[in-house]
Amino acid sequence: MEENVIAQNIKSQLIACLEMLKDCIDRCPENEWNQRHNDYPFSQVLFHALFDCDLNMSKNEKDLKSQKLHEENRMEFGDYEELEGKIAAKVYTRDFIGKYYIHCFNKIASTLSLLPNNELLETNSDYYKSMTKMERYINTIRHTQHHAAQLGLRLQLITGKEMEWVGREEQ
Repeated sequence: MEENVIAQNIKSQLIACLEMLKDCIDRCPENEWNQRHNDYPFSQVLFHALFDCDLNMSKNEKDLKSQKLHEENRMEFGDYEELEGKIAAKVYTRDFIGKYYIHCFNKIASTLSLLPNNELLETNSDYYKSMTKMERYINTIRHTQHHAAQLGLRLQLITGKEMEWVGREEQ
């Protein structure tokens, strides 16, 4: 199958966003992991960004919930409060967030690697019914980068070190 240049560019930018989020995971001091700073704890923001990415790379909610990582970590995903707009209550371990990051990274790579052009314009999500796949993926880029910047600024204020910019997926 011929490589889809559009999907490859979207994949590159999604992975770059995820790598910036990974920088936040790696640099967060342990004593800040579940601290509130007039907003949600660090681990909740990370989970939220990764969950959104996972959801947008899924065909539908059933596909999302039936993944191996979800089945093996039912306690972490609980009642899927993220799907119902509930206020986040759970905090997450660094180990689980690290696993979730790897899961999302691999899912982006596998979902977009051989995606044909015509599928980018399809809509088939339970959650974002009116968005095409391409719009969902671009929305995920924006959403992930929003939270990476939010957490990066928090870390800069705490540690004095600015977040490194990742321009595209490192090949």
